[in-house]
Amino acid sequence: FQLSEDVVNRMKESPQSKRDNQRSPRSSSGTAPSSPAAEGKLRSPTGTVSPSNDSGQKSSAAEQELYRRYEQEQALVQEELLRLAKREREAAGEALNTALQQERNNTKEERQRAAQLVSTSM
Repeated sequence: FQLSEDVVNRMKESPQSKRDNQRSPRSSSGTAPSSPAAEGKLRSPTGTVSPSNDSGQKSSAAEQELYRRYEQEQALVQEELLRLAKREREAAGEALNTALQQERNNTKEERQRAAQLVSTSM
């Protein structure tokens, strides 16, 4: 399970920058700018978004904290998915074992009936 880059970027935005984006002027197409460059941010080589000015130190720290929390949540989600997959495999294995045992019992009963039919017909 992985979120799109747009969702991650929106999660990283501080509440102040969200308010600023709501008040930002619309482009000629009638939509607000959506690229990081249009929002006054630069994309770093690691793929994270960082403010383009020094006054963004607090915002950058908040973004880093949000991203750290996001990564922790992702790790928890991955762990939960692994636990669920393990439980599903175990349940499927139990269902298969039950079906196999039932089939063995049915086969055994058929053999016994066939043996009885053979012995009574002679």
